Amino acid sequence: MKYLLSLALLSWVSFQPAPVYAQDGPSAADRATARRLGTEGQVALKKGDFDTAADRFERANDLLAAPTFLVRLARARVGQGRLVEAYEIYRKIIREGVEADKPEAFKRALADAKLEVKAVEPRLAWISVNVVNANPNDVQVTLNDAVIPSAALGAQRPVDPGSLRVKAKAEGYRTSEVEVQLAEGEHLPAIEMRMVALPKAEPVPIARKEPIMDENGGEESSFMSQSTLGYVTLGAGGAGLVVGGITGLLAYSRHQDLVDTPCAVKEGNHCYVLDPTPGKQEEAQQTEKEMNTFATISTVSYIAGGALAVTGLILLLTEPEDPVTTAAIPTFQPYVGFGTIGAVGSF
Repeated sequence: MKYLLSLALLSWVSFQPAPVYAQDGPSAADRATARRLGTEGQVALKKGDFDTAADRFERANDLLAAPTFLVRLARARVGQGRLVEAYEIYRKIIREGVEADKPEAFKRALADAKLEVKAVEPRLAWISVNVVNANPNDVQVTLNDAVIPSAALGAQRPVDPGSLRVKAKAEGYRTSEVEVQLAEGEHLPAIEMRMVALPKAEPVPIARKEPIMDENGGEESSFMSQSTLGYVTLGAGGAGLVVGGITGLLAYSRHQDLVDTPCAVKEGNHCYVLDPTPGKQEEAQQTEKEMNTFATISTVSYIAGGALAVTGLILLLTEPEDPVTTAAIPTFQPYVGFGTIGAVGSF
């Protein structure tokens, strides 16, 4: 019975459909697209359109990696003058090799790579870049705007022949830049990028007002000395007196104008004119108004100017003497006493 069950189970498993697994590698559509791109690249390569050829071969190899696409991509890079990239593509084909069961076209591509790399290698130019006066790890060095890793500084580096611009920059240093022209196969001496430190900004000193010493030798801040304040106050008082004098003269002049005006009725300084000419009464009233205004300004200016002048004089007369200055001036005073005569002083 067990034998019959096992045989039935084996028969059932044998007739089950095989499971469908995900397909490895590029799809059929990708393969067809890669072949089409390869054909377009080959046409462009024969025409000398190296930019188009490099684009097509690179995309074809991304879809379907094959040494046949890579060797043609290397040839396009040589045509573009990008010898370093071509050299590395050839080396990649040689390094990975081709298995024995691969198509004959792959084996021919490997043989072509071994032959063509020997023609490209002598055409490479070589340089080395050293950073001087700064830590190389703190400096960014670029070659035609491509960054050179700090680990590669000081080492021989392959470059494409032609015009090269080396630039080095770092915080706190002036940017250093060098331009060179290299021929195919040329080996330049080491390029030294000398870094010059930028001058450090010195702190701006803050002006400090010297304090005034008080009687006890302590420091006392003061906006201005008493003598300066006295002179300023005295000057303001003088200006007030001058204004009072000028406005007083103007008030007196307007008063004389009113005196000379014939009046029908006169009440104090108010005058009612006899002249019937239109505007004469208004003119007299304006003269009277100006006289009163100038008289008021004159009075106020005299009072304020006098007060300021007196205050200024008091400040000047009561200013304490500088003990240092006083001690430095020699004094001499004679005296006469009962049976004595002499003098006292300080020097």
